[in-house]
Amino acid sequence: MSLDELNSTSPLDSVFFDLDQSELLAAGRTALSRNADWMRRWASTRVTVEGHCDDRGTNEYNLALGERRAAAVRDYLVSLGIAGNRIATVSRGEESPVCTDQHEGCWSRNRRGAFVVTTK
Repeated sequence: MSLDELNSTSPLDSVFFDLDQSELLAAGRTALSRNADWMRRWASTRVTVEGHCDDRGTNEYNLALGERRAAAVRDYLVSLGIAGNRIATVSRGEESPVCTDQHEGCWSRNRRGAFVVTTK
């Protein structure tokens, strides 16, 4: 299976955040525990955590918030025993929304830490 095919199956769960927050919620910690189990099974994999935001706020603010969200995800995975050198981070700010409607249901889907497997 190629990396594109693997990523199209979404083997790792995204983590969602409250508005203007980078603190992990209980559901996010649960998802990251599952992701850590997957990464332990596939010990040669490396991932990039992308920090995303909704489109409210300035570009600069959202890029900084995306960085904090990606770092929070990485740091929690490291606390679960996943080697930090297997996890890169990048902020996408508001540039890659999964939903473009202007309501909370949509905005909440965009406030996330998403995973891309970069090495199998």
